[in-house]
Amino acid sequence: MDYQSGLNEQQYQAVTAHDQYLRIIAGAGSGKTRVITFRIAYLIEKLHYYPSQILAITFTNKAAEEIKLRVQTMLNDTNLNLRIATFHSFCARILRQEIKILNYPSTFTILDEDDQKRILKKILDEMNLESKNFPIKALIDYIDLKKNHWETPESCVKNATNSYEENKALIYQEYEKKLEKMFYLDFNDLILKTISIFQNNQDILKKWQSYLKHILVDEFQDVDDNQYQLLKLLAGKTSGITVVGDPDQTIYTWRGANIRIILDF
Repeated sequence: MDYQSGLNEQQYQAVTAHDQYLRIIAGAGSGKTRVITFRIAYLIEKLHYYPSQILAITFTNKAAEEIKLRVQTMLNDTNLNLRIATFHSFCARILRQEIKILNYPSTFTILDEDDQKRILKKILDEMNLESKNFPIKALIDYIDLKKNHWETPESCVKNATNSYEENKALIYQEYEKKLEKMFYLDFNDLILKTISIFQNNQDILKKWQSYLKHILVDEFQDVDDNQYQLLKLLAGKTSGITVVGDPDQTIYTWRGANIRIILDF
């Protein structure tokens, strides 16, 4: 395939770079999806990576499917075993195989926001608390924040400075108990439990590292600290990493995205 004719000079340099760690700053309309798809194709066709040795991370399932279809079309092969996924869907894939080490079944249930709302509403009823004082959406955001900072319900209860904060922490505690009892995982758990398994089980970590030779991350400006930690664990010291993003376009700072990650990469 002729890569040069389909790309401008800057895109071509990015696609064909042999650096182990590559950061591509690409603004709106600069063809970043094109760069990602061409780079995946280049790694397979020119550097002879097996498709399964490449992991491409996107922030939406739609973007993952688009990249997959483009690469298949470029290489004229619809049977390529491509690992293209969101952080959460790739972690779910890992956990289906590895979560038994945490005494969870591989058939665990992944909660969406409606499930979370239903569980929290039930907890409020059981605790005789009113949703006007503890809005469900605010509780979800509170739990997200605490989980992403690895703060346990017990530490939140202990550190509460007033009865309102204590009640929020107790709601969080009850929420976690219900999830554990039913083998439910929310979206935060997918990332955090994967990190936990990798950090505490070197054999499992090395197995997954051995599967991967190059990792690409789209919309890297929206990555948070835990996602970055996961990326570093998966890559180890040998895998290549290509990140693509634009610091001026970050949209997930309210969910913990850390702009310093792309700036300092």
